[in-house]
Amino acid sequence: MSTMYIRVKKDGFIYDYNEILAKNIDCEIITEEIAYPERFVKTGAIAAVRIGQQKRKAVLDLSTENIPEQVPYTPPELAEEAARGFPK
Repeated sequence: MSTMYIRVKKDGFIYDYNEILAKNIDCEIITEEIAYPERFVKTGAIAAVRIGQQKRKAVLDLSTENIPEQVPYTPPELAEEAARGFPK
């Protein structure tokens, strides 16, 4: 027989089994497999996931050779304010 736990329906928080919480309508009784599924993962499944992750690594092209230069843009209002006090 597996250990029983209490899960609160509103937020999913898990508590150890308690008769008072079990009577609460906002709580549900769950098994250990549902409460903590990571404890029941087979080791072969973990190895298969790791192998799959290694195969999916994509090679990214991070070269910066063909990036065009941006033309500097200054809004006219800012240029006018910056030029105040300089001779024309």
